[in-house]
Amino acid sequence: MPSSTKLPPLSPIQFTEFEPVVLERPAHIVSRKNISSAAIKVLYRLKDAGYTAYIAGGGVRDLLLNRQPKDFDVVTDATPQQIRKIFKNCRLIGRRFRLAHIVFRGEIIETATFRAPVPEDGTIHSDKIFKKGEEGVVIRDNVFGTPEQDAFRRDFTINALFYNIADFSIIDYTGGLEDLKKKIVRVIGDPDKRFVEDPVRMIRAARFAGTLGFDIEKNAIKSICKNRDQLKLASPSRMYEEVQKLFFCGHAKAVFDCLEKTGLLQPMFYDFSEWLKKSKARKKWVVQMLEQMDRWRKADLRVHPSLLFSLLFGEYHEFLAQQLIEQHMPPQEAIHTAVHSHLQTMCEHVRVPKQIIYQVSDIMTNQHRFHQKNGAQRFLRSKNFPDAFLYFKLSAKTLNRNKQLLEEWAERRIKK
Repeated sequence: MPSSTKLPPLSPIQFTEFEPVVLERPAHIVSRKNISSAAIKVLYRLKDAGYTAYIAGGGVRDLLLNRQPKDFDVVTDATPQQIRKIFKNCRLIGRRFRLAHIVFRGEIIETATFRAPVPEDGTIHSDKIFKKGEEGVVIRDNVFGTPEQDAFRRDFTINALFYNIADFSIIDYTGGLEDLKKKIVRVIGDPDKRFVEDPVRMIRAARFAGTLGFDIEKNAIKSICKNRDQLKLASPSRMYEEVQKLFFCGHAKAVFDCLEKTGLLQPMFYDFSEWLKKSKARKKWVVQMLEQMDRWRKADLRVHPSLLFSLLFGEYHEFLAQQLIEQHMPPQEAIHTAVHSHLQTMCEHVRVPKQIIYQVSDIMTNQHRFHQKNGAQRFLRSKNFPDAFLYFKLSAKTLNRNKQLLEEWAERRIKK
């Protein structure tokens, strides 16, 4: 990685669609050696075929901040069909955004065509090219354009930077370099309009702010507070994907704090957020679990979604189960019912796959087995034991309970 995070000094500039700031190679720290070889191959193949090709978005942002990007996205003036003709290892995906996935061993380089501004009159295009829903949410968008237009179509200025393989320069149409220096997440264009087009941008703003340690620009904050209920219009399947990004980013605690401050937690997890508000003590569990998630992520340990949801909602699920037990429901049935009822209700806005719900239920219902003397060895050998034990261990330490039992099970695990 580059040895310095220092960005070159920039003079105040009026950014227009035709006057980008261009940093030549000596003026920035981005190097090809820090870009994946697969992405470099895609860039050069497109360039050699006569097309413009850039690294775009988060990859450029992270390299300028001396962070290791998790992936590299390519943008080009080649259409998806033209890209497919160049690359035999290419498949086209998506209806809302038509994209090319260029598949290498162990890596996929997502390659998109430059897009034009959202048309004011959606009727000027075929529904196969551009379409809006009744609430103004864009549900199909394949209007192609120029690099300048593509930059202004992006969500935030810090995600609208390009790295040009032709001359190794950084191209900035929207003021992203200045906002990187100021540590600001700024919406490109009118925040109200951009958040209505795609409500998920609001939680992306929270993720970038939490992950990078940036502030969300004040007009964007106002707009999020005004439009946060629009999240209910977002695709539940897409929301599930975004939730995983929020809590697997390595800065889950900071992201969660940002979601709370902006009020976004409520439309995402309404019942859970209302329960949290009723007692400050309840947040202790969430904070401890998110900090543990971050430790695992920094250690490069994989955490699967069922463990995420078990830990995030664990104390809430136990609370719901206790209410059912007080109504004379058997304990195992109570926790099973609590998990399924909560997660299935949540599916209206965040579509958790059925398999994940069943796995969360297994982790929670298996907690009673730590209190049983019979069948310990069989439980230790079961495939469900590791996740159940992780929950048992973390809940014992967080809620200051079952310490003696935890020691006994830790010893059994060692002797297994």
